[in-house]
Amino acid sequence: MSDEGLGGTHPVQEAWREGDVPDCGYCQSGQIMAAAALLAKIANPTDADINREITNLCRCGTYSRMRKAIHRAAELARKQ
Repeated sequence: MSDEGLGGTHPVQEAWREGDVPDCGYCQSGQIMAAAALLAKIANPTDADINREITNLCRCGTYSRMRKAIHRAAELARKQ
């Protein structure tokens, strides 16, 4: 499945936009799917959880933005 398969506007996709995470064609679909899978397992992940679970390589080096976006996505998901 790709990130289009998440349906509608998934909290991870919304958080990616809010956090201005670059929309690079190299890895972002995989990063978004990994983040969605993480949040399906752990509703409120710590930085350690994110570091352990999000292992995809990002050639743009946006790891700090992705981490912030994952925390924001968790917050958005709790509000749904």
